Amino acid sequence: MEYLQHAFDLQRQDLLVPSADQRRAWLSQLWSAIDAHQEALVEALQKDLGKPREEVLLHEVFPVKNEIRFARKHLRGWMAPQRTPTPLTMLGTKSFIQHQPKGHVLVVAPWNFPMMLALRPLVCALAAGNKVLVKPSEHTPHTAEWIAKVVEHALPPEVAKVVLGGAEESAFLTRLPFQHICFTGGTGIGRKVMHAAADNLASVTLELGGKSPTIVDASVHVKDAAKRLAWGKFLNSGQVCISPDYLLVEDAIADELVHEFVTQIRSMYGASPEDQLSCVQRSRMVNDHHFKRVIGLIEDALAQGARVVTGGTWDASTKRIAPTVLEGVTLDMAIMQEEIFGPVLPVIRWTSEEDLKRVLEANPHPLAMYLFSKDTGKVARWMAQFPSGTTAVNEVILQVAQPELPFGGIQTSGIGRTGGYAGFQEFSNPRTVVAQRSRFNILPLTFPPFTSFTSKLIAAVLRWL
Repeated sequence: MEYLQHAFDLQRQDLLVPSADQRRAWLSQLWSAIDAHQEALVEALQKDLGKPREEVLLHEVFPVKNEIRFARKHLRGWMAPQRTPTPLTMLGTKSFIQHQPKGHVLVVAPWNFPMMLALRPLVCALAAGNKVLVKPSEHTPHTAEWIAKVVEHALPPEVAKVVLGGAEESAFLTRLPFQHICFTGGTGIGRKVMHAAADNLASVTLELGGKSPTIVDASVHVKDAAKRLAWGKFLNSGQVCISPDYLLVEDAIADELVHEFVTQIRSMYGASPEDQLSCVQRSRMVNDHHFKRVIGLIEDALAQGARVVTGGTWDASTKRIAPTVLEGVTLDMAIMQEEIFGPVLPVIRWTSEEDLKRVLEANPHPLAMYLFSKDTGKVARWMAQFPSGTTAVNEVILQVAQPELPFGGIQTSGIGRTGGYAGFQEFSNPRTVVAQRSRFNILPLTFPPFTSFTSKLIAAVLRWL
């Protein structure tokens, strides 16, 4: 682990706060390096995940470049001192908030969007003025090597460096005294990261996922809802932290919606499960372990009485699973007790909001929740009743693409927020500053020795409150 320690020590040598010009230059250099190596990224992700070129450009390159563009545009304003009002009791002072870098940041990235989820936090951390070590996932080795090459070309190692390795290296890194750790992955590992960070009193950003529900009521436009759900569910073959994990559909339109959902699957990915298995418009499972885990969830559900509406076929040689829809699913099945993270959609019918409550309370605090309804009052009631990190109404996935919005989970689905100004804040410490600008203020009137005038003044202030 010597090279990890060396990379860490190199970045600790100089923690001076960089100027806005320096930070913007770093971001521009990163943009240029991504541009120069874009085709190599497409090739790497096709090797690692079988991602089609269009998905690489739309869901890996675009979010990172959009983050860079947004940060460069707004960085000077974010860095400027933020004045706050001065209360009457503090006349003669001025107060403001100044964002200072947390200092030294570790980014531990996952494999499902390996470029985007490594470089997007890097952009936020650099915008905030930090030094950054990035640890990509070992499960996408070609993309990890691409990330290392791009960052090396764009930035000096004392500013940002990529280190490669597996779980042992990740565990070693999280024990080092960083000021902040940003981790994206499973809840179990997230707890270990938070425990390691606690030993150094480091702050954390944890994006952990969970079972993100989709609720559909009878008021929706069925074809539109089905098309959006089919795209969102099978994007990256369901290997998305905010993928619709299961569908709760009002019984009155369940048959129609499921039929239309299957129609949309066939339109997007092929007329039969066999065609869908060979379709190059979808990614494959990342590795044999994950492939077998998802197959195990399907087989367990079928053994307990669930039935296949479409799909239910797979090819172990290519690690591909046909888009699969299951009905007759119950909460005691394994598929309803863990995040699926694959191209399988369980469908549960509901007739009352008590039905919804029973299912949603079994899997609380998701990273995302999707609500399809034309009834704005009902949507507001659902949002008040069922917490989630993010919510999209009559839409899926797009909440992560809005740079003006913070992105993150709650409790078991995550801690902290990234993206845009929220990302800048996440990797900064807000410094409180109060500056005396006048010799004349009321504070000295409260200094000892206390007199009857002091008592009257304090009483007057308390009455004024």
